Amino acid sequence: MNFPKELVEAVRKGQVVPFVGAGISMGVKRGLFPSWIQLLEGLAERLRDESIPEATIAEMRQRIAQGDFLTAAEMAFTELGAYRFNRFLRERIRQRHPPDADLSVIHALWELRPPVVITPNYDDVLLWARADAEAVSNDQEDELNLMDAEASPNTPRVWYLHGTIHRLATLVLAGADYKRLYGDTAQPTSYSQYTNALVRLRAWIGSKPFLYMGFSFSDLYVLKQLEHVIGITKGRHVPSFALMKKGQIDRGALWPRYNIQLLEYEDHGPPLAAFLRGLARAAFGPTPEATGGDAGAGRRGDPGPVPRPALEQEYTRILQRQHRLVLLAPEDGGARSLARRVAEQYGERVTWLAPPNLPDCTEADYCRALAQDDSVTSFDALVAHLRAKAARLGREHLVVLRYEWGPIEHLKALGSTLRRMMDEPSGVQFHFLIAGGERSAWMLHNVRNFSVFSGAPQREVPDLTVDEVRQFLQAEGLEGARWASSVQEATGGNLGLLKEALSSDGPLDADSVTGRLARSPALRGGVQECLRRDERNGYVGERSCRAVLEKLLSGQSVEPLEPLDHQVEYPEVRLYFAGLVRAEASGKTVLRCKAVELAAREALARKDVRP
Repeated sequence: MNFPKELVEAVRKGQVVPFVGAGISMGVKRGLFPSWIQLLEGLAERLRDESIPEATIAEMRQRIAQGDFLTAAEMAFTELGAYRFNRFLRERIRQRHPPDADLSVIHALWELRPPVVITPNYDDVLLWARADAEAVSNDQEDELNLMDAEASPNTPRVWYLHGTIHRLATLVLAGADYKRLYGDTAQPTSYSQYTNALVRLRAWIGSKPFLYMGFSFSDLYVLKQLEHVIGITKGRHVPSFALMKKGQIDRGALWPRYNIQLLEYEDHGPPLAAFLRGLARAAFGPTPEATGGDAGAGRRGDPGPVPRPALEQEYTRILQRQHRLVLLAPEDGGARSLARRVAEQYGERVTWLAPPNLPDCTEADYCRALAQDDSVTSFDALVAHLRAKAARLGREHLVVLRYEWGPIEHLKALGSTLRRMMDEPSGVQFHFLIAGGERSAWMLHNVRNFSVFSGAPQREVPDLTVDEVRQFLQAEGLEGARWASSVQEATGGNLGLLKEALSSDGPLDADSVTGRLARSPALRGGVQECLRRDERNGYVGERSCRAVLEKLLSGQSVEPLEPLDHQVEYPEVRLYFAGLVRAEASGKTVLRCKAVELAAREALARKDVRP
């Protein structure tokens, strides 16, 4: 079987998000679960059993015939009432695992080792093959917000996008439920839990490759989210993939409009299972682990933050004395890892602020995501929320901004809000730690008014030393003493490149690690994105990253980083925050490592870097 290289790499790195539709559940045993039409026809019969007027039943059947399934479900709910409607759903969908169920496709799916699987289904089928997976619903905001940090092949999550049959209040079935989740109409704030879920769904569609299976692409509300992301990104977001039976859909219906590549298999059941197992073999080798055991064993993961005690102590002292600190590092360069280590010293007295990764979110959406609380819809409400939490826990309270996402105006407003909290009298002393990058650097130089960034102490997170790389390798069960020097050389001591190099099996000598990194879509895409952003922002000529890369590749000198003081108007600084250049001990700016050199040569050789 032939599989797209980008899909194989994404599976290998744990980036793929399977999106599992009703077709997968229906395939485990004929007649066990109803289709949409069968479910609605059953509801119509239940209306007749409850002596609902025939005219109403006839209207519902007409809606079904017209394909207006959501309105038909809404009618059934209205006529039956919540108690009888929910009892019917339990009868039809809450099924025990039958001994003759065919779970071959489900087991094959879990062989892909996804950290998170998303499903609009209500049933337990995905959990039948992976009992240790944690179910997450839209109203569990803390769990949703922690999925990025805590979900892994060993501790996977199943996100029940439309709710689970075990918690009927979470179900999204009728038309009004869909509108509340997908934003089709204005809703009161009591439904704000849906906003948080929608913001996360859109962010993931834009940043992660989805693998759709058992999904017919007839759900107009889900399609609207794909169109929304296309509209924001102009088609530049990560492509996704759809597994469909041959002849079921035309390729042109998915790729031009939704940025989804069609992959066809022969038939449902065993042929689909074989397709998924082939994809797993392409990603992980010829003997992937059986699902249900130690899923992900043999795959290198994230052993957690590297201990850096001297830095942790220094940063904690600054927070104790000056109450704020901005850590600056390249993307995935270790700022957030260090922030986690510093936060451990505050115990429970920590609040993590994680803004949504959407460029067009409202202040209310932004603040809800920051606070992980539906009721926090403004920056004033955020202040009250943080003060109340800190008062309950007592003593100093650490607030950590772990990402810089969202509209820049919201980040500016957040800076002013945190500064107000820092200066106003309070029974609890607040400390503010910002795990920052390019945006924080811009704020430090360009926000001169009242802000937590204004005049804040800043520290640049240093690259990992050979000894720290040794500790990282040993935490992975690898021969750190033997390979630390070569791996540190091949990655330039960048934490993100180190994790990328270990995301797939292979030798750890410098040449082998360099080769894997140079072929990595993440590194190649990072170089190309630098060039594209310069085009979008009007950086041309000597002010462009392209010009600096061309000079470095030809052996010429460029501006040293230290005097530039993280001012992002300079291309050398933008390349630093992208993780592509570093400063030598002499102060000279150089390419981070050989893999970056190879990826840069490839990118510059292309006539047009635009997608």
